[in-house]
Amino acid sequence: MSPNRNLHGDKKPLTAIHGWGFNSAVWDDMGEQLQDQCRFTAIDLPGFGRCPMLEGEYTLPTLANRLIETTPKSGVLMGWSLGGMVALEMAHCYPEQIDGLVMVASSPRFTATQNWPHGVAPEILDVFSETVIEDHKAALLRFLFLQAGRTDLGRATVKKLKPLLFRYGSPDQKALEKGLILLRETDSRDILKTIQCPVLFILGERDNLLSPTVVEDLSILCQNCRIAVINGSAHAPFISHPLEFFQVLMSFLQDVYIHD
Repeated sequence: MSPNRNLHGDKKPLTAIHGWGFNSAVWDDMGEQLQDQCRFTAIDLPGFGRCPMLEGEYTLPTLANRLIETTPKSGVLMGWSLGGMVALEMAHCYPEQIDGLVMVASSPRFTATQNWPHGVAPEILDVFSETVIEDHKAALLRFLFLQAGRTDLGRATVKKLKPLLFRYGSPDQKALEKGLILLRETDSRDILKTIQCPVLFILGERDNLLSPTVVEDLSILCQNCRIAVINGSAHAPFISHPLEFFQVLMSFLQDVYIHD
């Protein structure tokens, strides 16, 4: 019996959350690879894809409360970039519902500070905030090229991701603005210390938005976590290096489900 199935033969759930500016379609190719291994579901953040915008506050706790409604009662949660921050909040707020956490090109803090030099300079997000107000489509395309990085597979990554940006129409303007605020202001390092379920970080060796130097600090904050750095990858390893990503993810899932 596959370690990804329970005693009744049912596939184990894996729920994925996209990053800022995108939608659940970014997981389509990886979802096809995973469909024989687990019960894969990709969900949209409020204001993105096919999910209506939240009324009221747009915070990590409110996002966690909204998304947990469509998340299986048990299983592994996987988030990319901003989606990883949301997934971390969900694992913190609803530990009984999350069997494992996968953070893809994501960490508890997105922007750099004196004691966290691994992230993006806050000024870069300030520029994107201004551009989003003036021309959000231009801002999304600029962010896409920044994510792809100057790697050998950068152009191919852009080619794959670009048509997915507006698969379900343009994101909600407020969701874009509030999402950038979350990226700029969130610091969940104390929350990461409290997570009890197995945690896997999948990072890109050439990520322009999250330096692989983060590995040491992540190991301190989450002592039992696993960390995989994919050589040659930028900010979207599941797009640029799908085989390596799949292998790392499956190894983690098998261990989580064997001990479930």
